Amino acid sequence: MEIWCGSISERRAYSKEESLERLLSPEKASPEPQIDIRAAAIELGFASDGIDYNRRLRDIAIDLVKRQLEGMCTPQSDLMQMVESLDDLNVAINLIEERLYEWSLFYGMRCRGEELARALSGREGIGLVARSLLELTRAREDLEELLETRARELAPNLSAILGPVLAARLISRAGGLERLAMLPASTIQVIGAERALFRHLRGKAPSPKHGLIFRHPLIQSSPKRLRGRIARALASKLAIAARIDLYSGTIDPELAEALNKRVSQIRDRAMLSRREDK
Repeated sequence: MEIWCGSISERRAYSKEESLERLLSPEKASPEPQIDIRAAAIELGFASDGIDYNRRLRDIAIDLVKRQLEGMCTPQSDLMQMVESLDDLNVAINLIEERLYEWSLFYGMRCRGEELARALSGREGIGLVARSLLELTRAREDLEELLETRARELAPNLSAILGPVLAARLISRAGGLERLAMLPASTIQVIGAERALFRHLRGKAPSPKHGLIFRHPLIQSSPKRLRGRIARALASKLAIAARIDLYSGTIDPELAEALNKRVSQIRDRAMLSRREDK
């Protein structure tokens, strides 16, 4: 019989590394009856007494959590954290911009944003806020550039269709590329429109036609009457792109071409229908 800190059958205590490997192992729990692990650990020589056992157990627990956290640190988790950090930076920058503008009125300034921050960066007091704003703006630019690079590496097809930043946001909102790849196109279409969807389910609003993908130029540049159909076409290609990115990782240029062709068909049919109605 084995326990996390040793083998009773071999009358041997495990080392710290062996204990960690045992705890991280996906093996099922033993069907044998539960024993007093503390007493068994002391008997095997893993610990000298109860206090020593508690100390060793604490050390093992901390190292176990560290190992598990290291296993969770993946390129995909980094990408999702970058998206959240970019949103946090946007909020912080907007707040500081408003504060700086309000403060700058005492100095008779009438510009805003980075121009205002540069103009005030050399002043005492207000210059501290102005310089902080400039630093945060540069940090946002650097993070966005890195986010685009990582998104193209992790999801080349989604990035080709949506653009890397929007692709990263879609992955993050879905809970990861694996989960996104498992979703049907109808669900991908409304990711980010959960509130509108819940209002619709309560009978208080029409069904939402799009969520995050509304930011795509093909939807924003189309008349409102066509956005629902174009969103469905876009979502269907995104569902395929997510699965290719997950299982293959190679870019398929035909996806974007097929999407543009489908959108052209939708627009042409709508134009022909309007002509016939006249």
